[in-house]
Amino acid sequence: MQRDVKIETLIVMSMCVFGALAVTAFVVPFEDDNTRIFFVGLAAVLVSINVAGFFTVWKASPTIIDEIFLMTPDGRLLKHYTRRLKPDQDDDILAGMLTAVQNFIKESFEEAGGKLKEIRFENYDIFISHSKSIVIAAIISTKKPEKLRTQMRLVTEDLEKHFGHKLTNWAGDKSDLVGVDIIMKKLLAGKYR
Repeated sequence: MQRDVKIETLIVMSMCVFGALAVTAFVVPFEDDNTRIFFVGLAAVLVSINVAGFFTVWKASPTIIDEIFLMTPDGRLLKHYTRRLKPDQDDDILAGMLTAVQNFIKESFEEAGGKLKEIRFENYDIFISHSKSIVIAAIISTKKPEKLRTQMRLVTEDLEKHFGHKLTNWAGDKSDLVGVDIIMKKLLAGKYR
């Protein structure tokens, strides 16, 4: 939420500086053209710096992942990762709910085909990535998911390549998932590849 406020503040500041440029250029009377050119140039430099700062902050603000659920396509929870110290809900219930929603959509819109990839609600979005043996659901609270979609696709492909054969007939043995934590923690930090 704090990053959204910073970006909104930069937008307001950009509009104010642009307004100052317009007032300086067209409303304020100057005694000579050199003075007008100086102040218009100064206002243009300030607008340029402000716009550059806006894009720097916008580009640098990461997508914050609050929760990641690693599941099998039939809804069994393999792993749960969270930024919070204490999860306040039952992980299996949430994983089951995501699976139920996917199954409902699949059955209700069978002729359309495809899979559920995104659920949006007021303060959170859930992005879902599928492969043959793995489903990853990421809950985010920021509104910049562009990089996350790519990272989730790459993680899903890599997990399928390295662990898919073990998960096809998975019996629940957590030792089959050794190495998954490293990949998922990079995704949680927004630093996968």
